[in-house]
Amino acid sequence: MMAQTQPTPRRIVVLNALPLNALPRRPLNMIVEPITNIVSLAMWLSHMVRQGYAVEHYIRHPATIAALRGLGAPIDERPSSGLYQWQEGDVVVVVTLRQPQRGQEAAQVRPEDLEAWEVRVRPIA
Repeated sequence: MMAQTQPTPRRIVVLNALPLNALPRRPLNMIVEPITNIVSLAMWLSHMVRQGYAVEHYIRHPATIAALRGLGAPIDERPSSGLYQWQEGDVVVVVTLRQPQRGQEAAQVRPEDLEAWEVRVRPIA
């Protein structure tokens, strides 16, 4: 009887930053591409859910979550205090404020206050 292999996770992970300690300690290729339209990001996330992907977020800032959800992004409304750990197959999206305020949290965030990147991480064979 042949051993069954686990399917590659089909998840999209939305982060406010990509900490390097979330990645495995081995050689990796990383490609970072800007997502130019935050509205199209929300629509793409919804499309990917219909394609069978799970969307997880690790964002603790309520105003950022509210802005993404206001655009229709299928993310949980609760802030996350979890720590992200990369898994092979993850689709990583990093969403940040265009102009972060050190030591302050923005009470309100509009979609135009956000910028995003898709980060592709692949092990080097």
